Amino acid sequence: MKKRVSILNDVIGPIMRGPSSSHTAGPWRIGRIVRDLLGENPGEVIFCFHPASSMAVCYHDQGSDLAFIAGILNRDLTDPDFPRMLEIAQSENIKVSFKLKAFPEADHPNSTLIEATGENGKKLTAHARSIGGGSIEIASINGIPVKITGDRYEMILILDPSIKGEDEEKLVTALKSWDKEAKRIVIASNVALYASSPIEPPADISDNPGVISSYLAKPILFPLKGKEAFKDTFELLNLAEREKLTLGEAALFYEESLLQMPATLLNEEMDARLRVMLESVKVGLTSKDLPMKLLTPTAWKVYESEKEGKLFVGGIHSHAAARALAVMHVNSSGGVVCACPTGGSAGVIPAILSTLIEDFGLDKKKVLNALWAAGAVGLALARRSTFAAEVAGCQVEIGAAGAMGAAAVIEAAGGTAKQACDAAAIVFQNIMGSVCDLVQGIVEIPCHTRNAALASQALLCADLILGGYENFIPLDETIDAVHSVGEMLPAELRCTSRGGLACCPSAQKLIRKDRNA
Repeated sequence: MKKRVSILNDVIGPIMRGPSSSHTAGPWRIGRIVRDLLGENPGEVIFCFHPASSMAVCYHDQGSDLAFIAGILNRDLTDPDFPRMLEIAQSENIKVSFKLKAFPEADHPNSTLIEATGENGKKLTAHARSIGGGSIEIASINGIPVKITGDRYEMILILDPSIKGEDEEKLVTALKSWDKEAKRIVIASNVALYASSPIEPPADISDNPGVISSYLAKPILFPLKGKEAFKDTFELLNLAEREKLTLGEAALFYEESLLQMPATLLNEEMDARLRVMLESVKVGLTSKDLPMKLLTPTAWKVYESEKEGKLFVGGIHSHAAARALAVMHVNSSGGVVCACPTGGSAGVIPAILSTLIEDFGLDKKKVLNALWAAGAVGLALARRSTFAAEVAGCQVEIGAAGAMGAAAVIEAAGGTAKQACDAAAIVFQNIMGSVCDLVQGIVEIPCHTRNAALASQALLCADLILGGYENFIPLDETIDAVHSVGEMLPAELRCTSRGGLACCPSAQKLIRKDRNA
């Protein structure tokens, strides 16, 4: 069974602070849900990472510690005080610590075990995963298996062991009236009930005298209240052909059906993401002193050199590349960007959209349609694979952004849904096998130039398809191949900084400008 994926929840967004959606947006969401589940102000929270995990290597360098704390404090990820989160926690008498600790639940490179104690003594142990692009899963609460992703109301009831037979059945029946798939779970000597629904639960369920403790998490994403309009790209293309829809129009129709929200509101939400993207391009092109750890800003140099005719080729491809660099400069400095589909690939789509506006004069409606088209490609990948380089390499982050960008260009050019999917497929085919070898665990080298290159390649691949190149391997099959190749990559080449460029002597000698040097 394929995952249920929302374009707004999982593909275009979240709006976040850099440098990595897996390591800032995901941890923030985990912290936010853990605080919700705790049900009272936290007194102490311990975050544990397996020593062999990707999170253990880079949680400090990529700001995961600050993001976890921001979530626990119920502060926005874009809060201007983000760099001061540890200090703020201390001022609120919340003890926060981070430990490397082997734990059996660690089944993902971004697994985290959270041990939280409320100010009134309530305890909570949660195993969570940040699975790419800001998406998360909380897999267990106090040993109770759950699957909390942030797009539903989630309730856990711990029953009094003395409650048996008819009394317990009454409680189960009451819970199933809200969630027909509610589960009865035996854990140690107790019985727990777990329910999950996009609809808010009745207020009195947890007040039943048979309940000795309860945990409730509210959605932090749009609840998935409806049905999917299509299950894969084959069905998408059939729908588009039958209803005479472009790829962007089909994607918007899908989101309307899934979220049960009107198109006008969905476009407003997408426009909010577009504004953040365009602002990040502007900031990155006009700032010469953004505080990155390894690099210094160069996007403005490339952009001005092109305008002055100093480049050998120049032109629109160079414009897009410089704009992608600009966004990544903002991302690496901890600025506000829109993950698309991840923080490490946040430069590609804004660069392409900015280029469509600045160089081609596209209006807002066409640009939003292009962004929805990009979302349709990300949707296909999210269903069949992952956005996590920790799992499948750079090909599912920056490579995915390039594929999404190619579809956006086809949409803007007035191409068909099939042409958009074909352009996306050949970008994936070109980038297949790309490793994630970020130097010193920092999303800068080679991430910035890869974003620039994929922004340019998206334009090229769109032109190849528009010009008559025929793609023989469909998008979904290509994505399956990408995922298979990603799983073959050794852990050293998947976001651990233990292989590739990260091991070059020159890379290891680079002087860092750490926030806590």
